Amino acid sequence: MNKRRIAIVTTTRAEYGLLVPLIRALGDSDSLEPLLVISGTHLDAGGTAAEIEADGVAIAARVAMPIGEATDDEGRVAALAQGLAGFGTAFTRLRPDAVVVLGDRYEMLAVATATVAMRLPLIHLEGGHVTEGALDDAVRHALTKLAVLHFTAHPAYAARIRRMGEEAWRVHCVGSLAVDNIRAEPRLSLADLSARAGLALDGGFVLLTYHPATLAGDAASLGELDALLQALDGRPDLKVLATAPNADPGGLAVRARLDAFVAARPGRAVLVPSLGRRAYLSAVALAAAVVGNSSSGLIEAPSLGTPCLNIGERQAGRLRPAGVLDCPGEPAAVAAALARVTAPEFRGLVDRDAFGDGTAAARIRKVLEQVPFTDILRKRFQDEALGEEDPRP
Repeated sequence: MNKRRIAIVTTTRAEYGLLVPLIRALGDSDSLEPLLVISGTHLDAGGTAAEIEADGVAIAARVAMPIGEATDDEGRVAALAQGLAGFGTAFTRLRPDAVVVLGDRYEMLAVATATVAMRLPLIHLEGGHVTEGALDDAVRHALTKLAVLHFTAHPAYAARIRRMGEEAWRVHCVGSLAVDNIRAEPRLSLADLSARAGLALDGGFVLLTYHPATLAGDAASLGELDALLQALDGRPDLKVLATAPNADPGGLAVRARLDAFVAARPGRAVLVPSLGRRAYLSAVALAAAVVGNSSSGLIEAPSLGTPCLNIGERQAGRLRPAGVLDCPGEPAAVAAALARVTAPEFRGLVDRDAFGDGTAAARIRKVLEQVPFTDILRKRFQDEALGEEDPRP
């Protein structure tokens, strides 16, 4: 039997970590063949392609799209154009039956554009979220409308996609792949994590993951980060394990702030460009709290039973399980919220079960094995006023 060839595209370390359970699940299928296509920051100088190879995952294609090396808007647009051409070449060679993308990174628009031009079915993971404080919000919804199948992390997200006019049979609530990783991935001990980070983390630490708040502007985004760093300075009992920001506009300025903070606090703070999937999940589980404005604080942290202090508006609109504390980026407010979220009793409030039971990859595989691909590109917009629904299984 000919296998359906499913191209899976990843451009960042965080996204790849989420996709690993799906890559493995499709690889175990008798009727599906995963084809991993890497691009973006994986291929930048000092990128994470080697980490993928170390996982034993075969790389089917490498597409140059140097978004992480761009220093301005024009450079990012040029990188997207280069990526668009590269994905066209890669998909022509690989001949996939469908292409999978995850989330809301703007570079995924290059992938989606290639699939539309080449009449390839696009499959979207983690749609339906709302993040009003970031450009990602518009990208995510654009990908939803370009995709033909949707796999969501929560029933509320599936309902939102259906309200966007998508046919019910195309929308599947499977849970988050992040929970699959959490359930399956062995974790490092505190001693091993300390060795990996290059900082003794005993005595208590926070995991700091802060990305540019792209709609707020650079000045406001850095102001929020400064408020958080000031609050952390007021807690000498907590060490700080920071990860590097993503390649969004403003990322270089955030990285410079973090570099300066860490350099001035040897033995108490460290910045690690990429912890890798296992070490990152271990850090989330072992930390007193996750602090910053990353989606991992709202998804992985609660699923691991770890409190989260979410700063500013970057994640505005996203679902918040119990145990996530929102705070404006103002010094006094951040200091008070940090004290609250790191109190032992706050940890008992965390809701671990909001985003599924760790079987998302298996559920996605089952749908991809069974759903008819014949005429799958022909979508019917569902108008709620008409109450129409396609009966197709």
